Amino acid sequence: MSTLGEQLLHFVERLRAAGVRISVAETLDAMNAVALAGIEMARMREALSATLIKDEADHPVFDELFTAFFRPPGEKRDISRKRPGDRTSISPASARSPGESPETSQSPETPEPHRSDKPRKPGEERKSKTPAKERSAEDERTTPHSGEATGLRKEEPRAAGEEPTPGIEAGRIARLHAIERTPFARYSDLEYEQAREALGPLARRYRVRLGRRLRAAKAGRVDFRRTIRASIQRGGAFSDLRFRARRPRRVDLVVLADVSGSVRYSSTLMLELIAGALAHFRRVRSFVYVDRLAEADFEDGHLVTTPALDLYARSDFGRVLGELWERRGELLNRATVLVIMGDGRNNRRPARADLLREMARLCRAVVWLIPEEPERWGTGDSAIFQYAREISALLRSGNLREMEKALLEVA
Repeated sequence: MSTLGEQLLHFVERLRAAGVRISVAETLDAMNAVALAGIEMARMREALSATLIKDEADHPVFDELFTAFFRPPGEKRDISRKRPGDRTSISPASARSPGESPETSQSPETPEPHRSDKPRKPGEERKSKTPAKERSAEDERTTPHSGEATGLRKEEPRAAGEEPTPGIEAGRIARLHAIERTPFARYSDLEYEQAREALGPLARRYRVRLGRRLRAAKAGRVDFRRTIRASIQRGGAFSDLRFRARRPRRVDLVVLADVSGSVRYSSTLMLELIAGALAHFRRVRSFVYVDRLAEADFEDGHLVTTPALDLYARSDFGRVLGELWERRGELLNRATVLVIMGDGRNNRRPARADLLREMARLCRAVVWLIPEEPERWGTGDSAIFQYAREISALLRSGNLREMEKALLEVA
């Protein structure tokens, strides 16, 4: 018995054979949408329609193939009610009446009269179950030229009761959830653009969760001395608890992100995510590096570095640590959390873990977010284990979901 994935692939092949253009990415989106929507027929139909069909003229083809392909076993298809002008045909040639040859349907000299062209007997209109408006539209479709491709594109707009929007929204949500779990190592420019689309809802969720963690309570811990003194006035009854005043947490964030080719997608997305939550920190300074240090900022949604970096240079994190220590050392204090995003690969140059140790001594915490798989840590030119001994935490950040979780741990 074939799996659901194999059946969906066969269904996509049939759609392509019928002339529907479907890309590989849309096929993957369809599988992810079905995985989220379930295999209940109505929901699966909406999910597949939203992810596979781009042209409204392809909906009749999709509807007929879906009904035929996913028909329950043993159910016979009733074709006795199908009329020559029905728009559920896969190709224009299938709009011919049963038994009509292709030569007969295409010959303008001897067209075979359709049933809708025959004269009606007196009183036949009163007995017909088809409304007059539907018959006129059907007669227009069943003219001798109804086999032309333009006949398929004269589709009536969707009725309000059909509600195509939920299916489209379900497909979009399925794509966003899928890209949140896609590893950064598999990203191309296409996945990066999809991730930026998913970053909006993710940033809002991150701000809400971060706000809950950093929100100052109305009162701090119980002040026992003041509580006992207040109880003496009431005969020793502890009916009025007194609390210490609680100061809100104020965190200075310094971000150091590697934008070399191996981790540039994850670093850019992390900087965008943090930029959306600036209000929850007292001060945020962002830096990027390849072989030297540069300040980072966003202009019109694009990362801008000052000075400009050579993205094709060889990484040198030891030199970057030296520049941060010498030129930006005043940013490191007891309220500072230093966040580093990178894979720790240094092209076998000096790691300078001693500088990272001095920074950790001055800062509140030093947290390293690493997008690489754990199996690759410490292999080749990776010096991540040398750095791991000097920092507060080493957190896996292989996709958007893990990055969000790791940044919540930072606060």
